[in-house]
Amino acid sequence: MSRFEMQLLETERHNDQLMREIEQQGSEILHSVVPGSRLHQIIHNPITEGIDEG
Repeated sequence: MSRFEMQLLETERHNDQLMREIEQQGSEILHSVVPGSRLHQIIHNPITEGIDEG
């Protein structure tokens, strides 16, 4: 595994941990890492669905 791939995995783990901490404090985060799911389509297709990740 390349250094870049290792960095991506670490970033993903870090972001997942931050989202868990935020959600435990009572906030909700709209996210999806499942390509093909309806939620993933809505989040990642802002032109037809109207939701923009930012």
